[in-house]
Amino acid sequence: MRRSLFLMITMLCLGSTAVRAQLLAVKTDALMDVLMVPNLNAELVVGERSSINASVLFSHKIYGKDMKLMALMPEYRFWFNGRPMTREFVGLAVIGAEYDLTWGKEVYNGNALGAGLTFGYSFNLSNRWNLECYGSVGAIYYDQKHYYTGDHEEYLDNRNNSRGYAVIPFKLGVSFSYIIR
Repeated sequence: MRRSLFLMITMLCLGSTAVRAQLLAVKTDALMDVLMVPNLNAELVVGERSSINASVLFSHKIYGKDMKLMALMPEYRFWFNGRPMTREFVGLAVIGAEYDLTWGKEVYNGNALGAGLTFGYSFNLSNRWNLECYGSVGAIYYDQKHYYTGDHEEYLDNRNNSRGYAVIPFKLGVSFSYIIR
């Protein structure tokens, strides 16, 4: 996961040297912040109608519960307006996540990889501030340990006892973005 984050940041930095007059925005998802999941997003305009968005989130002990979540979500966006970071867009997002959470007496510990489509709208609040509303649905593959608290150690040796695919809404949010020129 850390290598993927480093690779994404390196690609964004190298890509920005070849683009002239690009816009760069830093964002935070307000819905994730309310859920106590700190996140940071960066969006770089790479063409007349396209941009690349990269999201990173990490959380530990959400609302005091025994949960840990770390995810990286790069996304390519196509802007219908002809001007990136303005009005409606559609995107292709990829997600990689690592999680360890306890939900009641059940414990889930594993990884997930997936891809999906994002639809959204960006409202221009001022020259530098935007408000984005978006939702995404996609398919993920998960590989996890699923067991109950209090299970004996001999049953936990089967590390990957739950694998499969699921169609889920993996990105839903309201972001505030600050545009850096």
